[in-house]
Amino acid sequence: TPKPRGEHDLILDSIWDDFKDNFNKTYSRRSEPLRRLAWEENLLKVHLHNEEAARGQHNYTLRENHMADMTVSDYLREMVKLVRSRRRRCDDSDILMMASPDSIPDEVDWRKKGFITPPMNQKNCGACYAFSISTMVEAQVYKTTGQLVHLSEQQIVDCSYETGNLGCQGGSVKNTMRYVKKNGLMLDNVYPYTNKQTICKYRATSKIITISDWRLLPPHDEEALKVAVAQIGPVVVSINASPHTFMLYHNGVYHDKDCTSDKVNHAMLLVGYTKESWILKNWWSEHWGVNGYMYLSRGKNLCGVANFAAYAIL
Repeated sequence: TPKPRGEHDLILDSIWDDFKDNFNKTYSRRSEPLRRLAWEENLLKVHLHNEEAARGQHNYTLRENHMADMTVSDYLREMVKLVRSRRRRCDDSDILMMASPDSIPDEVDWRKKGFITPPMNQKNCGACYAFSISTMVEAQVYKTTGQLVHLSEQQIVDCSYETGNLGCQGGSVKNTMRYVKKNGLMLDNVYPYTNKQTICKYRATSKIITISDWRLLPPHDEEALKVAVAQIGPVVVSINASPHTFMLYHNGVYHDKDCTSDKVNHAMLLVGYTKESWILKNWWSEHWGVNGYMYLSRGKNLCGVANFAAYAIL
């Protein structure tokens, strides 16, 4: 006979039920014990980290979010899908050499300038490349016209195979830029996000924006990143999102020594900076980070934030 469940187990049962309700989770009988085990381990990580943060050992906190039932391998397999471009070499003309004028402000936040986009959720489709490029182009439209438009991520997911992307299995910033330059983008309400890859429904007559070109920033150069965000607007950055602390980030200035700059696997939108941090928009819903944003420590190329940054020219 199974041994009776203790008070601790019953409390955990109740918290687990709350988690499933809050995040609308349903599991098969076979998968639930594995998901629950992952969730318990993540809950412990959050608790221990936040205790250390309360003692002044970290400048950021973690929390349970909709990914808290994932093991690290689940998370890496499903959520971080930025891949290398199939065309490795970039012409030097693609790389913009940034001048560094003295007039660059100490702090910039494009949200305070009116570029406010709702929290987004890529769900379990590896489409960070589509979200990052579409919102970056939206930012350029806003800077040029003052209008907020929502461009179609789904179009990029479904249709950018021709330039080497892999739908929900991932894509690259360069491949996506090449696709958008060639085809332009439709509106999200005409071609909405479905969280899966479907047949391409692009219609050239429905595109509302095209880009004339795109540029890469000098790699590993945070000063160039600062100048670009201040002068050009939000830029796409590639990030190492591997650490479990990244998956469970809540608020504060993120700094995990394990977030090395030797690899990148996730694309985000850099919307501004403070004296000590970069302000990054993510696609993991409002339950992740600060309403979908992260503050990432500046100055050490943490998580490879300056390895591969890009922007479009309308």
